[in-house]
Amino acid sequence: MPDPVRSSAFRRSSVRSSAFRRSALTWLRYRAWTLIVHVVLIAFGVANLYPFIWMLGTSFKAEEEASTQRQTPLPQVKYRLAAPGGAAAGLNARQTSMLQSLRDENARRAESRAAFPEDRWTADAYARKFHVEPSVAQAEIDELVGRGLLVAGRLQSENYWIVLKNENFILHFLTTLVVTIAVVVLTVLSSSMLGYALARLRFPGKMLVLALMLAGAVAPREAVIIPIFRLLKSLGALNGIWGMVLWLTGVGIGNAFLMAGFFLTLPKEVEEAAAVDGAGPFRTFFDVALPMARPIVTTVGLFAFLNAWNNFLIPLLCTVSRPSMQPLAVAVYNFQRGHPGKWQEINAAAAIMIVPAIALFLILQRHIVKGVAVGAIKG
Repeated sequence: MPDPVRSSAFRRSSVRSSAFRRSALTWLRYRAWTLIVHVVLIAFGVANLYPFIWMLGTSFKAEEEASTQRQTPLPQVKYRLAAPGGAAAGLNARQTSMLQSLRDENARRAESRAAFPEDRWTADAYARKFHVEPSVAQAEIDELVGRGLLVAGRLQSENYWIVLKNENFILHFLTTLVVTIAVVVLTVLSSSMLGYALARLRFPGKMLVLALMLAGAVAPREAVIIPIFRLLKSLGALNGIWGMVLWLTGVGIGNAFLMAGFFLTLPKEVEEAAAVDGAGPFRTFFDVALPMARPIVTTVGLFAFLNAWNNFLIPLLCTVSRPSMQPLAVAVYNFQRGHPGKWQEINAAAAIMIVPAIALFLILQRHIVKGVAVGAIKG
């Protein structure tokens, strides 16, 4: 006779298993495309992130490692001299030769600190140099580390100091910073005022201004380079940074459309209340409309920053006669041309230019993703 208790438990278990399978199939039916999209986005994100990781990793490599291990995105473990006057008794000829090579390289670095980074060896380089097995090389290096003659490390930050000291990168960095701040301020001010005028004010020639802005937005950039260059040259604006600032500000004037679209979403009652209190157009704009437009101001400011920081062609044309005033984008290009094969220093120079822009984007990301339309009462 079958056990009724065991049969009942078996039926309950079968019912639960069937319900779980149905719920799992239902979840997969409605979430399968979501999972596929997420996997594809993650794959694209990793593919786009790999060049950045390779750039940062190569900027911390030694010269030999950067030239022989280009396919490796991250630097290997390297060993530097820990005790220049340490006792080398009991070492074999390979270990003694390695220590002597490190001492000679450090002496050369001391004579010209700006030209040579601190020399470091990897286990692979040791094995290739003395024609031994990698395991033997690692064992002999570990012995030197255990005796306190070598110190293990992975990152080599001297490449950044070489770039900053030898190539006047501090001057180029400061020039880029001044130009970028000026462009951001002028772009936000001009595009916000123009956007507010297009959205709220009525004045003669409004449609003409709008038509000219649309024509300028759709015109190819290459078609206006020569006229603008000749205009700024005739005004004498190419001898300093102000020609570059004015040109980059004019490129970002199209952000006025974003500003106008945002101002159109703001309630007119707040501005009408300010007018009743006696505020004119300028005071209404600066005291009422502009504070409520903080999300779009942040977004436009970030766009202006990225455009001014990363722009290459306009700074190149504006600094033909004054190479010392070149921003980072042009300076990094010239550095790459003057240092062929120095991948560790080239990538360090590129990181000096790229990392600040990425850091600013991460800081302002929370403000950018906020809703563009902010209610006047809640704002």
